[in-house]
Amino acid sequence: MLSITINTFEKNKKSDKIFILSFLMMLGIVWTHSRMPRLDMVPDYFYQLSLFNTIGEDCVAPFFLITAFLYYRNYQSGMYWGKLKTRIWSLIVPYILWNAIGALGWFLVMHFTGDKYISDSQEFTSFVDVVSNIFASKYTVLWYVGVIIVYALVAPLFYYLAIRKRIAITAVIFFLLIGILFHHPYCSPLVWMSIYMMGAYLGVHYKEYFYKPQPFIITLSALILYPLAFYISQKYEGMLVVNFRQWSSVFFFIGLYDVFDRYIHFLPHRVYKYSFFLYATHYIPLHFLQRYIIINNPNENGCWFAYIVIPFVIVCLCCSLAFVLDKYCHKLYSVLSGNR
Repeated sequence: MLSITINTFEKNKKSDKIFILSFLMMLGIVWTHSRMPRLDMVPDYFYQLSLFNTIGEDCVAPFFLITAFLYYRNYQSGMYWGKLKTRIWSLIVPYILWNAIGALGWFLVMHFTGDKYISDSQEFTSFVDVVSNIFASKYTVLWYVGVIIVYALVAPLFYYLAIRKRIAITAVIFFLLIGILFHHPYCSPLVWMSIYMMGAYLGVHYKEYFYKPQPFIITLSALILYPLAFYISQKYEGMLVVNFRQWSSVFFFIGLYDVFDRYIHFLPHRVYKYSFFLYATHYIPLHFLQRYIIINNPNENGCWFAYIVIPFVIVCLCCSLAFVLDKYCHKLYSVLSGNR
């Protein structure tokens, strides 16, 4: 019994890093979705805040590495169909439900306010279009989950490529070249394949990689390369620069977490497990409230309040909603969060 308790404690201790790191990255993603509406009302210097949005965009990259690492850490060739069945509840069901909720949210906003308080023109011209747009994640930012669903379907490919180290590294480089040649920076499975492949490689060969501080030389390199990549990306455009920045950001954020954890020791908290729920719920209310404030307060104070305060308010509201559902409607929360 004592050994079981110790093993459970060690497992939870290891999982804490994943939960905490994921939640911190999610805060960056919420931040990058905090974009100023009605640019004609925004002071010129607010355009410089796009630098911080770029940092938030790069918070997406660690999720691909973490997801692949966890998926392949205990993966065996005979587990494909079993894993695929679990992905129905952990990925596909939440993906469809949240996209449907997102479509309903956009429709209600348009119905009651027109296009006054929304930034994008979401069309609801026919039932077929609405359904296809739901599956295409047009009404939400759940494109990440859609990409992960595609990767889950071709899981054996990544696994067999990852078994042999030389082949795995070759595959990482090959997929990186594909990502560079494919001229679309986000929302495409092709762009993220190299980072996901690296996660599979680490999961197969280095099963403790995320459960302890990454090698110092990797952290040091990332702390140098990411600011450099960030600077270059502000001067030059192109998929080569985008991939360079995203790759360095993965190990930069992980290394930064390890450095801070060494001195301040992140403590486990219930809120950290609400990352996915926060991801699924923040987008529409964030955009609506920001636009509402800017349009009704078209001045500098309104801009600052919308950009700085509202994202914090939305995080608190979404996490509070997750807490209430988890406590009082746990079955519903489990389905929505993919933890059934």
